[in-house]
Amino acid sequence: MYKYLLCWRYLRTRYIALASIISVMLGVATMIVVNSVMAGFADKMRDRLHGVLADIVVESNSINDGFDRYEDVMARLEEVAGGDIVAMAATMETPGILRYRVGSVHNERPVQIHGVRPLERAKTGDFAEFLFDEKGNRVPPSFDVPEKYRENSPAGAQLKEMEGDEDDELSRAVRETLRQHALEQVPEHGAIIGYALATYHPGNGQPDIFMARQGSKVSLAFPKAGTKPEAGLDEFTVVGYFKSGMSEYDSTHVYVPLERLQYLRLLSGGPDDKGKVNQIQLKVRPGVNLDALAERLQLSLEKIHPMYFHVWTWEQKQGPLLGAVAIEQSILNILLFMIIAVAGFGILAIFSMIVVEKTRDIGVMKALGASTAGIRGIFLGYGLLLGAVGSGVGMVGGLLFVRYINEIEKVLSRILQHKVFDDTIYYFDKIPTLVDPHTVIAIVVGALSIAVLASIWPAQRAAKLHPVKALRFE
Repeated sequence: MYKYLLCWRYLRTRYIALASIISVMLGVATMIVVNSVMAGFADKMRDRLHGVLADIVVESNSINDGFDRYEDVMARLEEVAGGDIVAMAATMETPGILRYRVGSVHNERPVQIHGVRPLERAKTGDFAEFLFDEKGNRVPPSFDVPEKYRENSPAGAQLKEMEGDEDDELSRAVRETLRQHALEQVPEHGAIIGYALATYHPGNGQPDIFMARQGSKVSLAFPKAGTKPEAGLDEFTVVGYFKSGMSEYDSTHVYVPLERLQYLRLLSGGPDDKGKVNQIQLKVRPGVNLDALAERLQLSLEKIHPMYFHVWTWEQKQGPLLGAVAIEQSILNILLFMIIAVAGFGILAIFSMIVVEKTRDIGVMKALGASTAGIRGIFLGYGLLLGAVGSGVGMVGGLLFVRYINEIEKVLSRILQHKVFDDTIYYFDKIPTLVDPHTVIAIVVGALSIAVLASIWPAQRAAKLHPVKALRFE
């Protein structure tokens, strides 16, 4: 019983130990907060990356020209997968340049153009979940251009004004001319462009400013297929916005009708020709091992056309990005754990000082019958108590910080006069967090272990003191 009483007494009276408690507390709280925020960002990023990409992507080596008879390739994939494939979508992807007019200025952006059939593409991922209009409402996956866009165009407005005019030869000619102008002002083919391409994001809680509004005309330039480099150009009407929340995609992706892109890039031979594509995106049944299925599909396609197709899972496709996040999180954990290690050295120094200071008391206790294990237990218990108090308070403080992190961010932003969380990179309305109980337990157990390990050497030193030697000079 005396061991516990002494541990409690030292905890209440030795205020120098407060420094060790604070070090452990800060280390535990910081690690919990950082891990929760990084896990939240990683989870959001993985979820949105997976939504943008299908479970498995089949690509050809020839990105420019692609491959024809893709329906035969799809049939082969479905045969090998044995019912594991839920949906497939053929895609043509090519780099290009987007151009649109804002007042008297032309904006030009490098983009990645995706020729898709929107309903098919929506079945292979979360494509439909990322489509919005200017008001933030969901729009269906479609490239259809509503007639109201042409009615609201300058030529369309003039046509509307002429509805009550006489139907003579001159009026008919004017109406036909206006209809042609309306078609030029609002092209018949629609396009869904990245949200960041169409808007200016001022941040600081201010609403986004639309530069390419729905119904406006945009131009796309892209390379045509073939050995001779030649540029293709076409105009589209903005019918919606792709908003995944990932700046990398929202600032580069443009979706257009697959058949139109094939025709413009000279990849379609006629009405009966399905044209060429350079990607097939696959949605797989839940629970299927994607890596194993991708390997099977790769081996099967090698028999059709050796060294021509690449089969990727969505994680392999984004491997460098996901790997960089994992490495960054690991390095941060190592650096932050050093804070707790510093607290451990503090405990070691404090306990060594206590052993020297309390040499006489230790000798008296051993002379009165205290065992070597008992003396050792006093210091080990004291170290455990310091670690428990520090890690316990740090755990509660860290979890509370995570719970109210967005409120704290707003207060800090007002104090520092600038945004702490830059929402111009990620279109998140708040800082994402994810608390993993196993990580919290590992952090607390690690802190306790360091506190106990730092107590072992002073405890062993005190336990080895001989009562006669300890009292010799008293």
